[in-house]
Amino acid sequence: MFQVSQGHDTGSHLQNDTYAWDFRMPVGTPVVAAEDGTVRLARGDSTQGACDPKMAPYANYVVVAHSGGVETQYLHFSAVVVKPGDQVRKGQLLGYSGNTGWSCGPHLHFKVARTAGAGWNNPSVPALIAGYGDPVRDTLIAAPSCGKNQDMPVMAANDPRGNESLAPAGVPPREGEQAAGGIPPGAKAIMDQVSRTASQASQKRQPLPEAQASDGAGGSR
Repeated sequence: MFQVSQGHDTGSHLQNDTYAWDFRMPVGTPVVAAEDGTVRLARGDSTQGACDPKMAPYANYVVVAHSGGVETQYLHFSAVVVKPGDQVRKGQLLGYSGNTGWSCGPHLHFKVARTAGAGWNNPSVPALIAGYGDPVRDTLIAAPSCGKNQDMPVMAANDPRGNESLAPAGVPPREGEQAAGGIPPGAKAIMDQVSRTASQASQKRQPLPEAQASDGAGGSR
């Protein structure tokens, strides 16, 4: 479950990034392709990042071209596992989230763009996220189950900033920013399911009373 930390037409999301979203998430979170396509651009060699527009050229990124003249852009990776020319399927691993480039805290910058040029920052276009529409700041978005990602390592890159705190979660919107979107339809059910699963797992881990514990051979310990 990830929080939208920046929506449209505000902060750094202007001009080519007007319709982008930022999702607050820890460094090392697996990031997958939104749709089938071809990796047009990919960079994963940067270890630099800071809350400064001058750091924008140091971002690690992946750009995936799709049919219809559109592409998806994924920014601020700590590690990238694809290269230009790779064919990727929806849900396939692209890399791991990070804090490289112009980043004020670990997050994923995502947008749908029009393939207007050869660069990595083409103009964004309005888009919708399946099940959520066009979420605004503070909306919680649940990541879908993608392939076998549950078997992938949670942390994959040795990013020196991996232990830094996330961008402030309780900062009120500045003038012109979007208000909180709350919990969207369906998210509450997912949160409740996660809570129930965690509770059940915790109960299963409770040790048996000494008299009832088995040594595996039918005897007691």
